[in-house]
Amino acid sequence: VVAALFSVIVYRVAVLSLLNEQDGIRSTASYITSVTAALIQLVVILLLNKVYEWLAVRLTEWECHRTQTEHEDSFTFKMFLFQFVNYYGSIFYIAFFKGRLTGYPGDYNRIGDKYRLDECSPSGCLIELTIQLAIIMVGKQILNNALEIILPRVKVWLRRRDNVGSDEEQDAPALSRWEEDYDLADLPEHGLFYEYLEMVLQFGFITLFVAAFPLAPLFA
Repeated sequence: VVAALFSVIVYRVAVLSLLNEQDGIRSTASYITSVTAALIQLVVILLLNKVYEWLAVRLTEWECHRTQTEHEDSFTFKMFLFQFVNYYGSIFYIAFFKGRLTGYPGDYNRIGDKYRLDECSPSGCLIELTIQLAIIMVGKQILNNALEIILPRVKVWLRRRDNVGSDEEQDAPALSRWEEDYDLADLPEHGLFYEYLEMVLQFGFITLFVAAFPLAPLFA
């Protein structure tokens, strides 16, 4: 997570420096950099979620807990800790650390003796924080809704088509309730764990950073 966050910071510094050299887009260079960096950060977050979920499951299994409760508690702690760092790391960086390590005129800190470290605009980092928070939160919501609403319906339709047969069987008798339930999507391995995890993340977004993005409760 830290390495991914550092990579995005390097991307911000490099792209902003290149865009500032272009006369036509110099005035919007900061916004372009913020939006593209936030989109990249969102993709990285979603990919790391899958990687760490697999890792958390394996590590918890290797610990060989004595009871199922201990197993679930250990898995929950790992997942919540990683999700906190994964989703909030870039936002905490912009809110509390960006611009604090750039140096001062005449002695700026640079990356490779060429690019100055990432810093806020003269008006502050609030606009950039709003962009970052909006893209990550709304993007996560759109993807989760697609996975929770559209994907299960597609799976049910595919299973029902395979079980009933081709569309030519229009004269088949109506299915009973238990036969229709047989085609429902399987319950996830960890049950409602991810539903609670999503609610906790949403609660963090709308309480920690609502001053930067007042519409956060609406999208939550």
